[in-house]
Amino acid sequence: MEKIQSQIKIRVAKAKDINSLVALRAILLDGNHNTSYTSRNPQESNIWKNEYIKWLHELHGRNKNIRIVVAECEGQLIGCATGIIDNRPPAPDCVTGMCGWVQSVVVLPQWRRQGIALCIMKNILKWFEEKAVSKVVLESTPEAECLYEKLGFTASSEKIFIYEGNRL
Repeated sequence: MEKIQSQIKIRVAKAKDINSLVALRAILLDGNHNTSYTSRNPQESNIWKNEYIKWLHELHGRNKNIRIVVAECEGQLIGCATGIIDNRPPAPDCVTGMCGWVQSVVVLPQWRRQGIALCIMKNILKWFEEKAVSKVVLESTPEAECLYEKLGFTASSEKIFIYEGNRL
């Protein structure tokens, strides 16, 4: 495992990574997870992928409050995660109002359980710290809960309610 980890590079995503980012995120969003955010049909899958590609092109190098981190091994992207900074009204648990969100943490199945997601998350958490973010929030699948607990996240006692509006 030590040799494998020495071959893995953790870096910020580049424009050339867009197709790989879509493929990685599809593992999470088109998978058979018991979550509210997965595609319900092929049409919905195509729509989110096209919109995600547009979003990636629009933000690349422009939005300093979004950071996409990737893990690369021998030229192949094997994992990624997205960090987003949201400026909210200050509250006791987030006095700066700077709240971080982590989304789409995904590692290729054959590369899981090798510390890759941990390295990606540490990179994003360091970036949040450098940006004076005082609170970080994420949703987790049951499989990933132990990773986030290892990093110091605790489960909230609050329920998450989702309004989907006119979802296709």
